[in-house]
Formats: sequence, structure tokens, C-alpha cells
Amino acid sequence: MLDSQSIHLKALDSADLQRLQVVLDVICREAGKAVRSPEMQELAALLIRLYRHGLTNEDKLLSVGRLAAARKGHSPAAAATAGRRSKRPVRQLSLTRSSS
Repeated sequence: MLDSQSIHLKALDSADLQRLQVVLDVICREAGKAVRSPEMQELAALLIRLYRHGLTNEDKLLSVGRLAAARKGHSPAAAATAGRRSKRPVRQLSLTRSSS
């Protein structure tokens, strides 16, 4: 039987990838970086690793992604907003909540 963590170690489906893409798009826009830039590709890999290990809540992924971008100096906006509630429109992220 699979525990909740090992379930996420399986391949990601299209819904998982869409959730991650929304988070990455927000961070890229705030950082003024292209999604395909090396910095954002590195951040995308981090988000995928976190997601596969059970961090599936979009707000938490967004916070961690912003902090990671700010630490690497890729996002002045992320540095200013990391750790605070986002002022983005609700429609950008789903309202479903996970237990993470």
C-alpha cells in the first residue's frame, strides 16, 4: 500500500503539471524572467521536487518559490512579497486545498 508521500513520487499527471505551471508563471511574471530562462528552469525543478514529495498546496508552493527566487536574487518583487499573502486575483490559482 502506498503512503501519502510515495503517491507523489509517481509520475505527475496533466492536472499536477497545470497547477505547477500556474505557480511558475506567477513567479516568472513577478521576476520579469522568461519561463525558459535557466533561473526559472531551476526553480521549476525545485517546485516539481517539492510537489512530488507532498507539498501540493499552491499557496505554499508560491511562497517557497518566491523565497527561492528572492534568495537567488532573481526577483525584487518576490523579495518584497515573500512570506506575505499574495494580492494576485483568485482566478489564477485553484481554491482547492490539500492537506500539505
